[in-house]
Amino acid sequence: MPGGERDKEATFGAAVKTIFWSFFGVRRRAHHESETVRLKPAHIVVTGLVAAAIFVVVLVTLARFIVGATNG
Repeated sequence: MPGGERDKEATFGAAVKTIFWSFFGVRRRAHHESETVRLKPAHIVVTGLVAAAIFVVVLVTLARFIVGATNG
């Protein structure tokens, strides 16, 4: 698409923002459509895996903190 949205290179921040909002299930249709044109699938996959890993680590840490606080 010459002169279109595809010519603008997506940044890492755009991929993080897209994944962040997708975790909550809240996205504006216009943002979704513009980002899906610009982002490469590899960006989404890698960012999604990293975000999911961080999410799991935070949950496990929180659970251990809560369980340790009640036993201690």
